[in-house]
Amino acid sequence: MSHPHAPPGEVVEVRPPHGGAFPVTAVGPDAPTPGAHPLPLVLVPGIGGPRDTYHHQIAAFRGDRRVLATNLNAVRGKGMSAIESAARDVLAAMDTLEVERADVLGASFGSVVAASVALLAPARVAHLVWVAPPVVHHAPWRSIFGPGWLFGGALLRYTPPRFHGPVAQFLFERQIYSPEPDLSPHELQLLAKRVSDTQFAPFFERLVELRGWDWRQLPAPIPHPLLVMQGRREHALTPPDVVAALERLSGRPVAITPGHHMPYLSFPEEFNQVLRRFLYS
Repeated sequence: MSHPHAPPGEVVEVRPPHGGAFPVTAVGPDAPTPGAHPLPLVLVPGIGGPRDTYHHQIAAFRGDRRVLATNLNAVRGKGMSAIESAARDVLAAMDTLEVERADVLGASFGSVVAASVALLAPARVAHLVWVAPPVVHHAPWRSIFGPGWLFGGALLRYTPPRFHGPVAQFLFERQIYSPEPDLSPHELQLLAKRVSDTQFAPFFERLVELRGWDWRQLPAPIPHPLLVMQGRREHALTPPDVVAALERLSGRPVAITPGHHMPYLSFPEEFNQVLRRFLYS
């Protein structure tokens, strides 16, 4: 099973026991050496589900370790929440690719999924990374996903491919796309291709569930090495009590990078430096 927007690598179709199917891209290590990292890095995407939003991280880490980038499954397991079902999808992907233990990174909705993977199967997680953990119940944070997100997202979703370039330039010059106004025209063009595949029913199921997720309710500390990463602009919109809860859970300060909600796309070099220091320490 291939995907027109996927990064290079082996694409494996995963069929979890609870139903549905989704692709996983598996790459690396490109040149195994005695110093290669022994554990794979599993990348869990945000609420829309395209795995290739991590193309910068795949390129940065595939040289010395295996990297698995997952999609989200459009089918929710019977009797499961969307979050639990997505977490069991990640575990099914690890089973399919014969990964016993891994470092797990998730962004936005994916950070909630990564946290749930660690709760469901703690022995299978080494390091945890939560990028842009959502705080949907907080109105100032939620403003990230206001008119700019809806208008910019609609343009990216419905513009014919031949007009992606001019639309991306329009959004970039006016910094309209509020989740990540610093995205370059090139990244916006790539994003337009990805969002064209978004399935709306599971998207809104996930979004509704995020309103009930509260980082302050998780037992602290998390029994895994954990790094929380936020873009500087988003960090400023996160309520202090949630920041304090995230730091209690991780036992370390939130790592703040340039950017807003998608710093792994807008400022990948700075993001990857922080990530590498944590994973390889």
